[in-house]
Amino acid sequence: MSPLRAKAPRSREKRLDTLGAWLGPVSAASTEFAGDEIAQRIRTFSQSSHDDLLFALRILAGIRDSVTLVHGPRGCAAAGLNHIAAGSNTRWAVTNLDERDTIMGADSKLRKSVVALYHRYHPAVVFIVGNPVTAINNDDIQSVVEELREELKLPIIPVYVTGFSSRNAVSGYDTVLHSLLKYLSGHIVPTLKNETVNLLSVAEHPQDRKEAQELIEQLGIELNVIPDDSTIDVFRLAVAARASIPLSPDAPEYLGAILHKIYGVPLIDVLRPVGIEGTGRWLKSIAAFLGKKDVAEELHGSKAAETVRQLGDFSLKGVKTYISLSSANAFSVLELVEELGGEVAGLTITHLDRLHVRHLDELAARHPSLQIHVSDGQAFEEISILRKLAPDLYLGDSTHLGQVARIGIPVVSLESLAIVGYRGVVRLVRRLKTALANNSYGHSVGKINSAYQDEWFRRSHNWHIKQEVK
Repeated sequence: MSPLRAKAPRSREKRLDTLGAWLGPVSAASTEFAGDEIAQRIRTFSQSSHDDLLFALRILAGIRDSVTLVHGPRGCAAAGLNHIAAGSNTRWAVTNLDERDTIMGADSKLRKSVVALYHRYHPAVVFIVGNPVTAINNDDIQSVVEELREELKLPIIPVYVTGFSSRNAVSGYDTVLHSLLKYLSGHIVPTLKNETVNLLSVAEHPQDRKEAQELIEQLGIELNVIPDDSTIDVFRLAVAARASIPLSPDAPEYLGAILHKIYGVPLIDVLRPVGIEGTGRWLKSIAAFLGKKDVAEELHGSKAAETVRQLGDFSLKGVKTYISLSSANAFSVLELVEELGGEVAGLTITHLDRLHVRHLDELAARHPSLQIHVSDGQAFEEISILRKLAPDLYLGDSTHLGQVARIGIPVVSLESLAIVGYRGVVRLVRRLKTALANNSYGHSVGKINSAYQDEWFRRSHNWHIKQEVK
């Protein structure tokens, strides 16, 4: 049976044995993922974390000429405010369910909201996003969708986010991609292959996406970018493409897997193009599949030489670096730090699953004792680890950079920094130079007392991480 027949995909825990909690040496993680069964971990105390609704809205924010209607209480729509501030492609609304709606049902309110939005904006597509409240109440979103789709002659796509089907927020990406494929391309049988290639870009920095596009187009390849900054027509083209290239092997995994399984679009197995060698490896893998090997060799040679010239004599030799990023980004940045001569003291990633087995095995061979910390939003665990490791540099997103700085470690935020491709290396090195040269701020902030009491730090770093009992 086609997986698109279900209203939502299987969770990442079931498909990929995804873990959201782990602490230990990379050798132990490699050994565990070599087996058939993975022991799930839970946290007895969780400080904070993202949820799948936030990740779902990240993708929808990139679909042009669309309206996103969050069917739930107004608080559930607050997750979209960040995307609005960042320049979202979609318009946002919320049905604003109250107590009576949650008890008696809110089908009529949903219907009126969709009709009003249609007449106000005349969008190409309307997304109806569920949430934990409507999932618990089992609101009949599907009936409203079927009725209005006929009446308005408009694609109306339900996205069944529940908030509790997975402990890992990255599942929100899968949920949206499932709905987009199901309702925009699920009934299409491609009769003629085209020569375009899908670039699978999910919630990527615009400059990262632009860099990847320019590099691939220099190989003489025509691209179909999906789903970032795309239209609904792109999904109809995607099912007949020559192949798919992931910009990250993690976030768009479900999209690439479904296009391959149902529509026969090959998925090129490539790692994230970060670093000089990493970008070259990415280009050459794509070129080998598409018969462009000589062009890729020449392109990498010229780009790599120019990048080395711009970097000059910069080196991270003697600098112990701690990395705290989303999983695919973290593993690729780790390779870049080592390429620049640095030492990685430890790693915090958002989740760990079978998509990362290759990284685990390679790291276990090189650095078997390297510690991997799997967490999303557990700042106190990470601060405790950092106090013990005392690295010279911290690379992460902006979630708790302030708390890291308060223990006197120079920090570099990668949240708004484009690091893909050859130009990405130059951008990152400029930030690293600044952080390492201007450490007086870190020394000053490091004199401030920690936000956590000493009792927190007396416990082991994995105190709250336990194996799940079935």
